[in-house]
Amino acid sequence: MPPRSPRLSATERKQAILSAAAPIFARLGREGATTKEIARAAGVSEALLYRHFASKEALYAELETHCVAANAVGSTMLARAEPSTATLVTGVALLVQAVFPGIGDAQSHEDTKRLVTSSLLGDGQFAKAFLDRHVKPWISVFERSFQAAQSAGDVEDGVLAGQAEIWFVHHLANTLHLISLPDTTVVEYGVTRERLVENTVRFLLRGLGLRNAAIDRHYDPKKLRTIFASMNQETP
Repeated sequence: MPPRSPRLSATERKQAILSAAAPIFARLGREGATTKEIARAAGVSEALLYRHFASKEALYAELETHCVAANAVGSTMLARAEPSTATLVTGVALLVQAVFPGIGDAQSHEDTKRLVTSSLLGDGQFAKAFLDRHVKPWISVFERSFQAAQSAGDVEDGVLAGQAEIWFVHHLANTLHLISLPDTTVVEYGVTRERLVENTVRFLLRGLGLRNAAIDRHYDPKKLRTIFASMNQETP
């Protein structure tokens, strides 16, 4: 029998089970994880687990919405943004922050990346659903903003950036986060994480073809760090 757990409301208990399940699914995959192990980690009986989730598959399906607070904040921030150079710069900086080092609860953020990675090593369904829902909408915003930046003369002559190049923004940020997941330092970058984030944003914006003058005009790391800090405080 698992140890007696503190009395929680039904909603709190459900969230506690999801929090316990995320790292187990991330480590063992959907097939390898068992409800017995998840119940033990959550401090509940399997019977109680099944009162909240009809099956292991139902529990797994709900993880996708459990681990996306940062992405929801980012999507809200960009939802009303008009296509422009400023939107592209802010959007790239926001996406890098949301993916690496994260916005909101750190454990939830790490669980999300582990789940996505585990999915990519399996059937890929969780990863596809996650990216389609929480990253793909940003791509169209970035595309329209890149076109606006070209019209404004803020892009180097002859540069073309399509969906592939814009997806690279997510991919680089995601790789940086995965590299940082182990307790052991895998790569020494020679700079603080704060500086690494800034360097990554500038690297990506230059890679998309933005002129340095446009980047300097619209990218204010200090101001954005203040915004992201307030997001961390607001995100449950």
